[in-house]
Amino acid sequence: MLGVGRWMFRRSRLVVLVALVSVIHAEDLRQWTLPGVAPFQAELIAADGLRATLSVPGRGKTVIPFARMSAADIDYVHEWRKKNPDAPLVDPERLAPWPAEAVAESIDVKMTAEDAAASRWQYESAHFAIESDTKLPVPVVREFAAVFEATRAAVVAMPLGLAYGGESRKFPVVMLSNLVDYGKAGGNSGSGGTYNIETGQMLVFLPNLGIKPGVGAMTLDYQRNIFVLKHEVTHEVLGPWYLYLPMWLNEGFAECMAATPYTRGRYGFQGLDPALHDYLLKWRTNPNQRELLFIPPARLMSLDSEQWNAGVAAQSAYPYYNSAALLTEYFLHIDGHGDSANLAAFFDDIRRGVSVHEAEAKRLLRGRTRESLTAEVQNYARKLGLSLKIDETPPPVRPP
Repeated sequence: MLGVGRWMFRRSRLVVLVALVSVIHAEDLRQWTLPGVAPFQAELIAADGLRATLSVPGRGKTVIPFARMSAADIDYVHEWRKKNPDAPLVDPERLAPWPAEAVAESIDVKMTAEDAAASRWQYESAHFAIESDTKLPVPVVREFAAVFEATRAAVVAMPLGLAYGGESRKFPVVMLSNLVDYGKAGGNSGSGGTYNIETGQMLVFLPNLGIKPGVGAMTLDYQRNIFVLKHEVTHEVLGPWYLYLPMWLNEGFAECMAATPYTRGRYGFQGLDPALHDYLLKWRTNPNQRELLFIPPARLMSLDSEQWNAGVAAQSAYPYYNSAALLTEYFLHIDGHGDSANLAAFFDDIRRGVSVHEAEAKRLLRGRTRESLTAEVQNYARKLGLSLKIDETPPPVRPP
């Protein structure tokens, strides 16, 4: 009898808790009025810069773009976002489909300051503040800004919860024509661009992009190395993530963006496989070459920033960046159901303070080992028309 009494007490307490939760849940419900759809009750559970995830009682979760919402609904989402800054941007269990494309809101540029004596010219686009030590024609800066703005729009548009948008300040970009100044600002030797994590600035070395003074004019041949801009501005837009993500994913994600088809101010998310194929083979010396040196995931995923930089300095950088791009693209569009849900869950875990090791085991490996990923990525590469040669180079040694 005593046991029954305890059970009844626990059961009554459970009923109270359930009732309390029901009341709280009911308070979170509101009526949504989408054009062309009968009003319905739902709870807002996640929102990024373009869409909201709603939980509809009895029907599950759904993702609604702002473009389909009433003005009152959009205002509510924005106010909810302000009141709940730590709330999720997406729900990995119910992601929006990948967009067909992402377009820059604007690529307009204006010069905001000119100081020839100090060799300083400043320009602004919608979301970027650009400073140059060389006076550049506004149309030239506009071509750069188109890349910057479109890349930012693409990162926000991805259904991964990486960036909300609505930045409180513009992203700083510094363009330098002198190698010494570029190095002093934190630019990596031999590179055309660098994201300086300490200053939060994107650095651009103009000569490596084909921009240098000519006879009576300025030569412009940046298209050849436009991938540098796409890569580095991805780092800048994802700056808050940089210290929390493993190096292979930081660099791999930037490489995947660099490989994504781009036309002035517009990214296309279709035809990604042939685009990645061509991008990974961009440095081949033989047009018939199909074999790439591949650093296996067991080694690649264990590298910290010092080991990565040491490895890049000790040998060709291409195996590192190519391997990271392949592994990242595999998790983005091939692994699991190919819907990016596992990688989105990984990002969500990191955002909530879960360790990289724990998030990797739970979301990416899911019972597999790093070693077993080698064969899976090799199979993916074969579908791309590539052959991978496993890099047997010993792991890099940290610099003293």
